[in-house]
Amino acid sequence: MRVTDIMTARPLSLGENDSLGTASRLMQDMFIRHIPIVDADGRLTGLLSQRDLLAASHRKDDSTPIKEIMRTDVTTVGPLESLRRAAEIMIYNKFGCLPVVVDGRPEGIITEADFLKLAIFPLASEPGRKGKA
Repeated sequence: MRVTDIMTARPLSLGENDSLGTASRLMQDMFIRHIPIVDADGRLTGLLSQRDLLAASHRKDDSTPIKEIMRTDVTTVGPLESLRRAAEIMIYNKFGCLPVVVDGRPEGIITEADFLKLAIFPLASEPGRKGKA
């Protein structure tokens, strides 16, 4: 199986100049913990996690631009990467997610929750296979 088989396609993203308040509301409203951050051309420039927001909450206000706290050293994978390789990257680096990038633009995101879903519903995630009733 490949990353594309279980990733969330077209992830919600924000711009570098969007505020921490906007990011916090988006995470809360959409029940997500990671947001890819893009530049004006839609290219991935960083990643913001719920943990990053919590760590900055005591020293930054809601109007602070995301670019001031986002992570810029983001490891990514392509959609055709094997699930095993993506899982190894996440486990060995203790990452909660990996942005899935094509030509520098986020096309998806793969998270720990995606792997949990695969573990619980393995047959439903395989194309052409029917799960048990």
